[in-house]
Amino acid sequence: MRRIIYAILLCWPAWQTLQAQVDNGVQLSHYIFDNFSKGTVRLRSGAVHEELLNYNSLTSEMVYSNNGAYLALANPEEVDTVTIQGRSFVPANKKFYEVLTHTPAPLFVEYSCTIKEPGANIGYGMSSNTAAATQLKSLIQSGGAYGLKLPDGFEPVPQHSFLLFRDGKFSPANSSRQLTAVFPDKKAWINQYIKERHPDFTKREDLVTLVQEVQK
Repeated sequence: MRRIIYAILLCWPAWQTLQAQVDNGVQLSHYIFDNFSKGTVRLRSGAVHEELLNYNSLTSEMVYSNNGAYLALANPEEVDTVTIQGRSFVPANKKFYEVLTHTPAPLFVEYSCTIKEPGANIGYGMSSNTAAATQLKSLIQSGGAYGLKLPDGFEPVPQHSFLLFRDGKFSPANSSRQLTAVFPDKKAWINQYIKERHPDFTKREDLVTLVQEVQK
């Protein structure tokens, strides 16, 4: 029965499978958690499955560990919520966003990762030097982006950005200008709040408080 469930929920083409051949204690620099933790995958159908999970910010995929292999969840559009270490993630735009608030216009954070190679800076999915981009594509297709440690020469640079969901769409929320674009009727309040409290728009704690306050 468990194999049948996996066949419905998950897929693992050969290029998405990489056997773990790394030492303990490797820093998962292109994953958002320090280790794979037991979490839950809740489907829109209501079914719930427990897996060892982590989010790969380089490939924008939710990845699970199974008998030493690292496999990407297939069909994310069938997923309702993934929970890891008490934090919730929802599928959107072929990625997973972490839910930061449950306000009427909820706040999300999108995790991403660029790759710094000798002589070239490359963002996954972005155009750059042809040879370097080909090397990165090869890394992903070979399954090298799913292991705990990237091959030598690939230096990950984690990044994140914030989004608000309002009126049926996601909008960026990484500056006062972007925030007032989402809440134009609260522009004066937002400007006064920023003047008094000086929130750092790169820190999730500061932005969570601001988003919660503006929607009271």
